Amino acid sequence: MGSRGNLRWALLATAAAQLTPATAFAQSAPDEAAAAAPGDEIVVTARKREESLQDVPISVQAFSSAALERAGIKDFSEVAYRVPGLKLSAERAVDTELFIRGIGSDIQGAGADAAVGIFVDGAYLSRGTGSLLDLYDLERVEVLKGPQALRFGKSVVGGLINYVTKKPGDTFEGRFEATYGNYNRLDVAGSVRGPVSDTLSLGLVASSRSHDGYAKNLRGGDEEDQNMQSVRAQLRWRPTPSLDVNLAADYTRHRDGARWVDILIPGDSEEVTYLGYYAPTIDSLPGFVLPDRNAPFKSADPRSGNHNFTGFQNSDMYGVSGTIDWQAGGGLSVTSQTVYRDSSLKAREDGSGMLFNFPIDPATNAPDITSAMVAGLDTYLTTVPDSYFDSGKGEDVTQFSQELRLRWDNGGPLRVEGGAYYLHENIRRAEDVNFLFPDYQAIEEFAFAMAYGGTPATPSPGSNHTVTTSRNDNVGVFGELSYSITDKLTFEAGLRYAYDHKRYSNNRSGVSFEGEAVNFVVGETRSWDAWLPSATLRFEPSNDVTLYARYAKGYKPGGWTGEDANTPAEALVSFDPETANSFEVGAKLALAGRRLFINAAAYYTNYDNLQTNQFLSPGPGMPPDNFVFNAKNGTRAYGLELDFQARITDAFTLSGNYAYSRCNFTGELIIDDEGTDLDGNTCRRTPKHAFNVAANLDQPIADNLVLVLGSDFQYTGANFFDNPNTPILKFDSEILLNARIGLRDADDKWEVTAWAKNLTNELNFTSKLELFGTIYSTYIPPRTYGVTARFRF
Repeated sequence: MGSRGNLRWALLATAAAQLTPATAFAQSAPDEAAAAAPGDEIVVTARKREESLQDVPISVQAFSSAALERAGIKDFSEVAYRVPGLKLSAERAVDTELFIRGIGSDIQGAGADAAVGIFVDGAYLSRGTGSLLDLYDLERVEVLKGPQALRFGKSVVGGLINYVTKKPGDTFEGRFEATYGNYNRLDVAGSVRGPVSDTLSLGLVASSRSHDGYAKNLRGGDEEDQNMQSVRAQLRWRPTPSLDVNLAADYTRHRDGARWVDILIPGDSEEVTYLGYYAPTIDSLPGFVLPDRNAPFKSADPRSGNHNFTGFQNSDMYGVSGTIDWQAGGGLSVTSQTVYRDSSLKAREDGSGMLFNFPIDPATNAPDITSAMVAGLDTYLTTVPDSYFDSGKGEDVTQFSQELRLRWDNGGPLRVEGGAYYLHENIRRAEDVNFLFPDYQAIEEFAFAMAYGGTPATPSPGSNHTVTTSRNDNVGVFGELSYSITDKLTFEAGLRYAYDHKRYSNNRSGVSFEGEAVNFVVGETRSWDAWLPSATLRFEPSNDVTLYARYAKGYKPGGWTGEDANTPAEALVSFDPETANSFEVGAKLALAGRRLFINAAAYYTNYDNLQTNQFLSPGPGMPPDNFVFNAKNGTRAYGLELDFQARITDAFTLSGNYAYSRCNFTGELIIDDEGTDLDGNTCRRTPKHAFNVAANLDQPIADNLVLVLGSDFQYTGANFFDNPNTPILKFDSEILLNARIGLRDADDKWEVTAWAKNLTNELNFTSKLELFGTIYSTYIPPRTYGVTARFRF
């Protein structure tokens, strides 16, 4: 929640940094890109082959290795902050929600697929595990916007993030870095890579990161603390100039604290107003409205308070891969990639963020509020919150994928590319919930007891256990023809066939949130397929100008969500596949002797059967639940994206980007029995305006000493957290300012930098939720600062 005062001085601070009379390295993203001389460019693999960022006819934002290091980007959330149009809505790997251009994934359950995918070296990562990987010493991070179906194996309908690792080569190199900061942050990381023989090279990367909690449970324990270790290893064998074999393995371990849930607004509860139809009145509660229901339990500090317990987020992830690149001769190249990954994620969270200061009944694992019921209504309302939600979730995922690609290019006007892809996933998702929504029973009990006498009965808590599994097979076959009509004009046409087969099961027991006993095991098997064409026309009138027009069709298969189902029939309610037809035109310009780069893209996308999740009450007297709808009458997304990099002098660089984004439902979409229609509503997590600006300085101050300065500023416009566009769940515009100052030697062998992130200590949101009139929220990290020392050899 950025204040206008903070916005004003943050802009002034960034402007001041930008006006500093000299600076250093060029950027591919507005936070700092690769240290480079004028004319140097970023190389990307957005089309599964190395190309200049300026030549790729796709909207891509790339963070080089130097960009990640200089900006201190350690995990995916910090990438998301810096890409206009990319939003991360929930910082939990078991419920990761990513949105690009207004389209994202917000459907939980083993039977659902992501709209935005995360890849490592072009290999798809199942579920939300990619958001937990450490980003130390990567080659780069690429963000591709819009449908990506042709080349990236698993089709994604909204966009993708590709982590590209560094491969060991013929030169020995190593680096080490250590960081100490507030919240007792201690990060240590190092890497080494190089040849061990004429044909064999090795690489090893290891990191450890920890900090105390950004939030504190006053009853004991930190929340949002971190304890992570990661290691990556690569073995590269090049027996001949035409054969390149890469074997890679990685392991990441997290033992982190749960996200902190805060009461933002303890609003009036109208959840039991239906009692007015039959229950005796209560004079102090006209109409059975409970004013400021949870006000007694709101903490004055949004990052500390009394919670029922201290949660956690634990994960163990590992993967192995093998990639073979063979130049067969005659212009033919063959690539094979084999990947196996395994992940186990577990989390527990106090979802209500309010303390029940009562003993826990071991029979129900929920608070026993009998003493408050006996004491009377006034005591009840001041000592018993309206919800207790002990949420435990876990996911175990294994995946295997195999991809084979062939490309023929003999230097002539025609080029041909094709391939086949197979992915198998085993997903097991478990959810255990102990809950108590006492108002539904307690207020009715008090009404009758106060009118007719007697002791009100104590509300009954509930618990349920759900295991959803999905065994998925995805098969894809693709081909593309590229033809240079002239030496300046190229046309490309591609087609992919995608087939998905899912075997889904749901095992649910206990008591539903509506108070009904549930005990069933059900399953279903379904398949979907789609033909996904694409076409690109690229015009390059000079080496400094690329103009393009692109069409692509995207696809996401159907599935199920039944974690909260009350009946076997509800558990098997499925949703249909989602498709997108995307049109994009763009220009990539290199000006002023390639000291200024300007890239622009405009897009228009029609989505059919957009899969959207809603959190709604199924009826009077029932708490909200998750429901999935297909927007069968259409969804439209369109916008404009601009990027620039400007090397003002050999030592002074400015960069930035801007996104204008619009996404709305274009037809009738009724989501409840009351006729709520989303027609015309804005898609959630779609700010109309967002931009980043950055400035960097590497100024020599002695023969072998360089002063390093940098700042970056991000602005995100107002947007809604839900598709019904509930006003109280709207995010106001937000800002974020980071800064750094340091010294390094002229040969870049060492560097010491002092840095600060979220310098103005903004309380920006990552999520908002309304439950029984109370608004709950979670936040980005507070202001952090520290010192980092780096050494290279």
